[in-house]
Amino acid sequence: MKRLIVLAVLLSLFVAGCATTGKKAQTMTPQKIYSGENHFIVWEYSGRYYVTGNEAMNKKFVENLVLPYTNTILGAGPQGQTVVFEADTKDPAYAEGLMETFNQIPFLVESKGDNYFVYKCQGRIYVIGDPKTRDFFVEHKLLPLTKTLLGAGPSGETVVFEEAKKDSTFAENLMKRYNVKG
Repeated sequence: MKRLIVLAVLLSLFVAGCATTGKKAQTMTPQKIYSGENHFIVWEYSGRYYVTGNEAMNKKFVENLVLPYTNTILGAGPQGQTVVFEADTKDPAYAEGLMETFNQIPFLVESKGDNYFVYKCQGRIYVIGDPKTRDFFVEHKLLPLTKTLLGAGPSGETVVFEEAKKDSTFAENLMKRYNVKG
């Protein structure tokens, strides 16, 4: 009998250890990561992104941690997260509008110091090397001078590199840092 108890305790410790090993801790409450016009909010919760578009649903989501009607897209997040969009049974275009707005958000994917920023926006990856250009990009979602490589992203995305008028090697240096050959 003692052996069974010891075995059960060891087994439960093993299972508990396996359940938490190697994974980033999941948030237990939704975290607002983006807030836009007309109550548009992107939440991060339990390793997924949730997109809501009205004040009442925002409150319900925070309280209940669930959306009653959704459209879910696997891998649609900036780093491959599942994205769950609020849906409206009376308006099929509602979720599509939320999806369109979500795709227009420049999400920071990676940064290193003050001279290397990688954003995902509009299905493309943008690699920027100047903080002023980064600020302009976040506000306007475009870069003045670029070098573009089709299909160079990790999932075949187009990658857009910032270029500089006064430095002919600027884009090439960003390409090396991003680890792609042009």
